[in-house]
Amino acid sequence: MNVYTYYEVVPGLWSEESQRALIKVWARSWRKHGWNPVVLNESHARRHPRYKFFKEMFWSLPTEYGHDYEGSCFLRWLAVEHVGGGMLVDYDVINYGFKPRSPSRSQMVLFTDGPPVSMGAVLGCKQHYLDMCELMAAWKPDDHDINRGSKTYNGHHCSDMRYLIRMFDDKTLPKPDWLVQEPGSATFPNPGWDSSPMTHYCYAMHAAGYWPKHEWIDRIRPI
Repeated sequence: MNVYTYYEVVPGLWSEESQRALIKVWARSWRKHGWNPVVLNESHARRHPRYKFFKEMFWSLPTEYGHDYEGSCFLRWLAVEHVGGGMLVDYDVINYGFKPRSPSRSQMVLFTDGPPVSMGAVLGCKQHYLDMCELMAAWKPDDHDINRGSKTYNGHHCSDMRYLIRMFDDKTLPKPDWLVQEPGSATFPNPGWDSSPMTHYCYAMHAAGYWPKHEWIDRIRPI
């Protein structure tokens, strides 16, 4: 069974060498537990018949981090829809025992031990991914989307994770009944990161001194 991640080079962000090395660690962890790791990119989203519409809508959303980065975060939902749905994870979500699981037609599952929720691992059918694209493309930023915690940016910030936070945690956007939360992916260094079936090694690794991530994951929690 396939597990998908999404990678596009973002100019000026991280080195491609370090990201490719991290993807190798990611793939090894998922392959060990019975999955077939597949890396998607914008070329997969581009094959969708409504790609131009969705890209225009996603790129119209304001963001602190630029559309090269956040645009990819939105387009990954479309890429997975195009390949038929299934399991989508960030390539810094490492598998420590999560076995292959087929998506349900009735529910899309966000695996996160939050609150706060984290967009690291999601399982859904083809229609779910299309429905999520439709919801995010129709997003009208409001006062709830103003980034008041940044020292360098003062304005609206939209991301796929922000959309999920507003649905699950803030409850300021309607959440469809078919989108549910289930434990199973803990974010480093939150409680459970060292025992969860999936661990999401986010940017907190940098503050902890574990950088670049691919050199440290096997040291702090061996695969």
